[in-house]
Amino acid sequence: MPDKLKQQDRIKQKIELDRLDLLYRQSRSAILTLVAICTLYLYLISAYYPPFVLLSWYAVFIVIAICRLWLTASYNRHRRSDSSISINLWLKLFRVGIFATGFTVGSLNFFFFPYNLPSYQIFAIMFSVGITAGTVTMLPDFFSFIVYLVTLMLPVTIQVVFIGDRLHSGVTAMICILAFFFIKFSREFINTFDLSMRLRYENRDLIEDLEFERNRLNNRLGRILNDSSTEIFVVSADTLDCLQVNMGAIENLGYSEPEFAMINLLDIFVGLSREEFDKLVKPLYEGTQGTVYFNGSNRRQDFSTYPIEARIQLSTVENPPIIIVNAQDITERSRWEDRLVYQANYDQLTGLFNRHYMQSFMDSAFVRARRARQKVILLFMDIDNFKSINDTLGHATGDEVLKQTADRIRALLRESDTPSRTGGDEFTILLEGLEETRHAEIVARKLVDIFVKPFVVRGREIFATASIGISVYPDDGETLDQLMQYADMAMYKTKELGRNSYSFFSQEMCRVSEEQVRITNHLRNALVNGELSLVYQPKISLDTGRIVGAEALLRWYNPDLGQVSPAKFVPLAENMGFIEGIGRWVLEEACREASIWQTLSSHPLQISVNVSPQQFRAGTLLQTVTETLSKSGLANNLLELEITESLLLQDSDKPINVLQLLHGKGVRLALDDFGTGYSSLSYLKQFPLQVLKIDRSFISDLDSNQSSRTLVKAIVAMAHSLNLEVVAEGIEEKVQLDYLRQLEVELIQGYYFSRPVPADEFHHLLQNWTPVV
Repeated sequence: MPDKLKQQDRIKQKIELDRLDLLYRQSRSAILTLVAICTLYLYLISAYYPPFVLLSWYAVFIVIAICRLWLTASYNRHRRSDSSISINLWLKLFRVGIFATGFTVGSLNFFFFPYNLPSYQIFAIMFSVGITAGTVTMLPDFFSFIVYLVTLMLPVTIQVVFIGDRLHSGVTAMICILAFFFIKFSREFINTFDLSMRLRYENRDLIEDLEFERNRLNNRLGRILNDSSTEIFVVSADTLDCLQVNMGAIENLGYSEPEFAMINLLDIFVGLSREEFDKLVKPLYEGTQGTVYFNGSNRRQDFSTYPIEARIQLSTVENPPIIIVNAQDITERSRWEDRLVYQANYDQLTGLFNRHYMQSFMDSAFVRARRARQKVILLFMDIDNFKSINDTLGHATGDEVLKQTADRIRALLRESDTPSRTGGDEFTILLEGLEETRHAEIVARKLVDIFVKPFVVRGREIFATASIGISVYPDDGETLDQLMQYADMAMYKTKELGRNSYSFFSQEMCRVSEEQVRITNHLRNALVNGELSLVYQPKISLDTGRIVGAEALLRWYNPDLGQVSPAKFVPLAENMGFIEGIGRWVLEEACREASIWQTLSSHPLQISVNVSPQQFRAGTLLQTVTETLSKSGLANNLLELEITESLLLQDSDKPINVLQLLHGKGVRLALDDFGTGYSSLSYLKQFPLQVLKIDRSFISDLDSNQSSRTLVKAIVAMAHSLNLEVVAEGIEEKVQLDYLRQLEVELIQGYYFSRPVPADEFHHLLQNWTPVV
């Protein structure tokens, strides 16, 4: 390490000396050029300034130029006589010269700036900028360049700034931009100079080290070859009898050196005849190759074998010619190569094939299917809600479930079927040699059924289900990407239909997918384009018959798509991450509108706003609600947030913490669509809810379905026992209204009273509403 540091210091010293040499080497031509330019410039402006003043400046300039020329000559003289000069001293002297030159030349535009001659002003600016530009690559010392740039360009910049009009302000900006780029280019030039010089000296040192190392290695080569574990054989080119071997061959093969004198090379190489050997070394005799390679096995004295890789060369310098063989025992390498092949093609957890293998295997399967005019079936299987197993029971348990799943899949399939694990909890099964797709349906049904039996992990029973998507070659597609995409699409269709089943791909899925892409593309800018709006459906008190509030419902009209159903675009907005921005806008617009209602009604009116679980995950909902209520002036207790059961199912404590904080602020919380999801009573007890909304699916058939009547009655009784207010939605008939009145339901909403209406129509409803009896 100290030697390395010393080498770096030595290289750094050489670079600094080279930099100094370059600075002084270019000084003479640079000074003479500058004298010529300044002389020309003085001549051009001599008609406008007193000669005495100009000559005085010129005399000072010439003195400085002569001093710099003398300094350059002195440096060169010292370099020729003494290589060990003081770098810091000569660099400081050079910088002083640069400062004096830049200050003097720059003062031209300070004392003799042509204020009244626009054309000469341009020349004056070009004079300073041009000289500066010319030194960008001539000054490999950044400090010197900065000094030169400032002393040259600052005076002309000040003069232009003081003129003050718009044109000269623009010129000032341009000068500053040019100065920035000059500095940037100078820094890059100096960095390149330093790097190239460093590489030059490092390469020079490296060459010296390599030459030293080569000599050292040549001296030791004989001993190294003899002691090497690589087997070296020198054999007769005619008979292949061993003439000489090294210790590596003796130790690896178990023969003594005298015994090798009676051994032929082909006695060592397993399974290689003389004809095959002659064919192998033929390029050596023809001169087309200098080395040939042989991969095979060597036979030891005890007849055991091991894999080797041999390099074979012919030497015709010897008389008779000899063949030199270098054989390397590759037992360990072969073992590692086998392991790498396994890792590249097999899933390490389950032992099934992995995605890489399947992608290459499926292409060959398609070729076989085309030849045999058969079908290839691709089944894409995903374990439902596998994340919850990992999150609640741990990844070790999840891994064990995956391994047991793989075992069940293997036990189910034929030898000709190819299963693989292509993702976290995703499995792909390839079925070949099928005449009809109904066979795939049988396999898919069996795959679903293997999850009926629980998995047992460390004495715990774990139940799971699977969703499967199926695509068929060549019916659905003829490329790997198509079939993978279509099977994945079909699998997600299975999940939409309730999971624990299978679905075949259909073109309708493509149409739906394309429609979703179109909707997503338009939805991206829907809020910015003002395409979103809110409508309001009144909520009626069954006790008073008055409007006590409304639910804000989101609507989207797009010029290309027309009116888009919320059932289509809201899930897409949640999946694509748009819902937070949209949800913020909905909340702000609804609260702003609700604050207006208070001026139109003799009693307080509440506003209900649906909140997506993604808004809770974003972590900004509490702040958004607080800011919105403050901005709108709406009382906290007049805002009701409707949440779904999917939010309550989240493992994180974040939702309940946010709900408790909202409840603490007086915001009302309602559980929407109760009865359609898990409907766990523990949620009603655990979360700070005030309102329970009965889903319209239970209300629609109250007059004809006794089960619905019983369920609604039970839900209302349960809610009342928990001191929860009940809202029934979807009221369309009087018989429904009468039944709900009997159950003492507090609030109702539905088309029986009013469809969802825009804000202005809702204002009209408020002003003209007749209480319902």
